[in-house]
Amino acid sequence: MVIDIHMEAVPVDMPMPPARLGPSPAELHANIAAFERLLDHNREAKVVWAHAGWDLTGERRVPLMRSLLDRHPNLSMSIKIDSAGFPGTKPMGQGAVRPGWLAMLRAFPDRFVIGSDQFFGENTERLERAREFIDALPADLAQLVGRENALRLYRLPAHTP
Repeated sequence: MVIDIHMEAVPVDMPMPPARLGPSPAELHANIAAFERLLDHNREAKVVWAHAGWDLTGERRVPLMRSLLDRHPNLSMSIKIDSAGFPGTKPMGQGAVRPGWLAMLRAFPDRFVIGSDQFFGENTERLERAREFIDALPADLAQLVGRENALRLYRLPAHTP
């Protein structure tokens, strides 16, 4: 079974950034150390941290994600491409995958899956952006991130067209 975690990156206690969506607490408490304790508790547990590439704090940047991936082989991440969120955390810039993101994907090619957070009845912007992202990746990474990693991680049957 895979554990899917939805949480903001909060390395240290901090105020909630202004103009964030929804009802949120004024103060956010550090959670990365606790997250690492969870990952270390059972190294056999498969944990997917949702929404890489989109966050509300601006703290989920490549260096933080890489350091966690380095230390925790049971950690994977799903990528969310969205027009909202902090620009410095997004994987795409001007139609191309940002170099730091590409290097991280190359370093951990089996640890990322594409996600969308798409809801039924919404516009399809997130799905379209996910497709743009996959199309911008080199073919080997596109196959892994866009299909193969999810099949393996979630033990899904491979369907052939």
